[in-house]
Amino acid sequence: MNKEEFFKLLEDSIRDSVQRYYRNLIFIQDKDYLTHLREILELYLRVNPNPSVAYAFHPWVSGAKDRLHEIKKIVSLTDIDYSSSERYLGSTFDVVILDLVDNFEPNYIGRLVDLIRGGGIGILYTDDLKEHKLFRNSIIRNGKIRDVYENRFLRKLNEHEGIFMIINSDYIARPFDGEVKEKPSPQIPKKPSMPIELHKLCMSKDQNKVLESFNFIRGGSRRVLVITSARGRGKSAVTGLGLAGLISKVEKRRKFKIVITAPSSTGISQLMLFLKKGLDALLIPYKTKDSIYGYPLSIEGPNFKVYYEIPEATLEDEGDLLVVDEAAAIGIGYIDSALKVWKKVVLVTTVHGYEGSGKTFLRYLKKILNSRKVAVNWQEMVKPLRYAEGDPIEKWLYDTLLLDAEPEEPPEDVSHLLFETVSPEELFSDDKKLRQIYGILVTAHYRNNPNDLMIMADGVHHKIKALSTLDGKYVGLVQIADEGGLPDNLIDLALRGGTFDGDLIPDRLIKHVRLKEFGRMKGWRIVRIAVIQELQDMGLGSTMLKMVYEDAKEENIDWVGSAFMGDIRVLNFWIKNGFVPVHVSPRKNEKLGDYPVVVMKPISETAKKAIEVASMILKDKILNTLHDIYFSMDPEVARVILNGIKVHREVYVNKIYVDKILAFVQGVSPYESSADGIHMITLKYFWDAKRDWSLSPEQEIILIAKVLQGRPWRFTSSSLNSNRTTINELLYEAIAELLYRYYGLTPDSKGGLELKKLDDEFHKNEL
Repeated sequence: MNKEEFFKLLEDSIRDSVQRYYRNLIFIQDKDYLTHLREILELYLRVNPNPSVAYAFHPWVSGAKDRLHEIKKIVSLTDIDYSSSERYLGSTFDVVILDLVDNFEPNYIGRLVDLIRGGGIGILYTDDLKEHKLFRNSIIRNGKIRDVYENRFLRKLNEHEGIFMIINSDYIARPFDGEVKEKPSPQIPKKPSMPIELHKLCMSKDQNKVLESFNFIRGGSRRVLVITSARGRGKSAVTGLGLAGLISKVEKRRKFKIVITAPSSTGISQLMLFLKKGLDALLIPYKTKDSIYGYPLSIEGPNFKVYYEIPEATLEDEGDLLVVDEAAAIGIGYIDSALKVWKKVVLVTTVHGYEGSGKTFLRYLKKILNSRKVAVNWQEMVKPLRYAEGDPIEKWLYDTLLLDAEPEEPPEDVSHLLFETVSPEELFSDDKKLRQIYGILVTAHYRNNPNDLMIMADGVHHKIKALSTLDGKYVGLVQIADEGGLPDNLIDLALRGGTFDGDLIPDRLIKHVRLKEFGRMKGWRIVRIAVIQELQDMGLGSTMLKMVYEDAKEENIDWVGSAFMGDIRVLNFWIKNGFVPVHVSPRKNEKLGDYPVVVMKPISETAKKAIEVASMILKDKILNTLHDIYFSMDPEVARVILNGIKVHREVYVNKIYVDKILAFVQGVSPYESSADGIHMITLKYFWDAKRDWSLSPEQEIILIAKVLQGRPWRFTSSSLNSNRTTINELLYEAIAELLYRYYGLTPDSKGGLELKKLDDEFHKNEL
C-alpha cells in the first residue's frame, strides 16, 4: 500500500471512530519514526484540533527527553514516566503515545492503551521491537534470548482491525468495519434511593444501576453484594460512590466503619478518589491520610471512617462493612474466610484481565455463597465507559496479552496423564494451547501480569512442563527457571551486596548464608506450579513436583527450589513434598503483605550439606529475632516454617529456670515472673527435631506469638481470634505439657532448690 492510500484510510477511520466512539491503534517500527509520528499527529489534529494527549516514556534514558521535546513542538501533552504510570489509571486521553524506542514492556502497553477514549488513537513507536530494550535485556541469559513473544505480538497486530502499521517503510492498514454499540450514557432512576448528586456523577446506565444496589447491603441479616465486570467498566469508581451513599444514610450518633482491602494498596486508588468525589458532592466533611503517591489510604469524617488494610489483617478486624476490591486476585480461600468473619461484604472483581479468572472464579464463588446461605445481590457491568462496546482495540489487547485466558472445562478422567516439556515456539504459535496453559496460571490466582507471558516466551533459561490428558486437555503446568552456575565475579558481587538479573535463589542464599557454593551449584527454581481449580487437592501438583525432581536428577541439577509469599497453604504444600525453608526475607513485601520465603530440595551431596546449613541458620535467625525483625510475621506462618526445618539442637535449661516454670504451672508465679524460663523451654521445644510428639497447633501459635514475638496479650488474642481467658489456658496447658515431657514435673511436684542441688552448674558458666 502506498503512503497516500494509507493516510487516506487512516483519516477516514479516525473520523468514523469519532462518530461511533471506538479507537484506532498505529504501530510504527521504522528508523524514521519521528517523521511518521509527526505526520500522524498532524493528521489527527485536522480531525480533533484540541486533543488531550498522553506521552509515556523513560525520562532517564539518554535521548528520551529529546524525542519528547520534538513532539511537544506539535501538540501540548501530559508526559508520563512509565515507572509511575499506575497512578494515571482512571484518566482518559484522546491520544496516547508510547515511546518503545528504549523499552518494550507488555505491562505498560496493557495499562496505557486502556487510557484511550473512543474516537482517539494509540501510537506505539520504535526503531526495532527487539533490539536494545530494557525489559528484554533483563531476560537475556548468557547472551541468549528468544524472540517468540515479539513475533506473536507482530502477528496479532496483523490479525485485528482498527490497526495501522508502518514497518520499515511498508504501510499496512486494517481499518475497522465491524459493529459497535451506542456510546455509554447515564440513566438516573425515576425514584432513586441513593442521593441524586451521586447519580449525576455516574457515566453509564450500569453505574446508575449498581449505585442503587448499595442499598441492599443496609438490610438485616448477613448480606453480600457482588459487582463483576471486565476492565474499564467503572466498577471501582461506582463502588466509591456507593460507599459515599451509605455514609450519607448513617445515623449521626454512631461511627460507621468501612474496611477496604485489595491485592495491593495502589489498587484502591480509584475507589477512594471517587469516594472523595461523592462526599464532596454531598457536602460531607472529611479528612484524609494519603499514600506517598497521593491517593487516600484513609478517609474519616464525624461519623464514619474508611481505611485500607492488607487482606490478612481484615480477618482480625471488626467493622460494619468489608469491601474487597479485585476479589478474584486475592483468591477464593481468603473470600471464604472473610465471609465467616464479616456480616456485610461487598466483593468487587474483574472477571477478565488477569485480576480475575472469569467463569471459573464465579463458579467457585457461587458455590461458597450458596453454602453460606447468605442474602446475595449479583451486579454485572457490561458496557465500557471510555469507548463503545465492540471496540476493536479492546479485542486486540485482550487477544495479544491473553487478558481473558481460561482453561477448558476439566476432563472427567485423569487416570492417564502425559507430562511433557512444551516448546515455547510451538506453544506461542498455537493460540488454543497457549490460552489453555496460561489460563491455568490465571485461575490458580497467581498475581500474573502481561510481563510474565513475555518472560515465559523469550527467556532461554525458562522451561515449561505441562500435564495433559491423552487427548490434549491441559490440567497443570510448571514453569521453571535455570539458576546458579555463576562465575566467581558474580558470586563476589552478591557477597558485597550487589544485585544482578535472574538467579533469585542463589542471590538470596549467597547474601544471607554467605556460602559461595549456592552460587556455583546449578538449580531449577519453580517459578509457578498450578493445577486447574476443579482438580486441585487430588495430588496432581505433588505428582508434577516428583516428575520435575526426577527430570532434574537426570540433568545433573544440584537442587530444586521455589520462592513465594509466605502463605500457610502454599508453605504446607512445599514442606509436605520434602522442600525445606532456607530463607525468609527480613523485610515484608508491603505491596503483597507477606514475607517472601525460599524453599529448596537437594539432589547432590553438596546441596544436601549446604541446604542443611542454610536451614539451621534460618531457624536460628527466626527463633532469635521473632521479637524484632519478624515481629509482624503471622505466628502461624512462623510455626509452619519452624516445623518444616528438621535440624536439631540441644537447648539447656538450667534448674532455676525449670523451677520458675514449675512455679508458673503451680499458679505461684505469674507469667511475667517466669517469662525467662518459659522462653528457654519454648526454644528447647522448637529446636527439638528428635521428639516424636507435638503440642497442638494452637498451643504452638500461642508460644510463638506471646513467648517468642512478645506480643501484648490483646494482640496475641487476635492472632488466634480468641479472648484473654482462652489464651491464658492455652499457654498454661502448653507450658505444663513441656515441663512434664522434658522434666517429668507436674503441678503436684515439689518446688524450691538448694545450692547443693545446682551441681556447680553456675560455676560452669552454663546459665
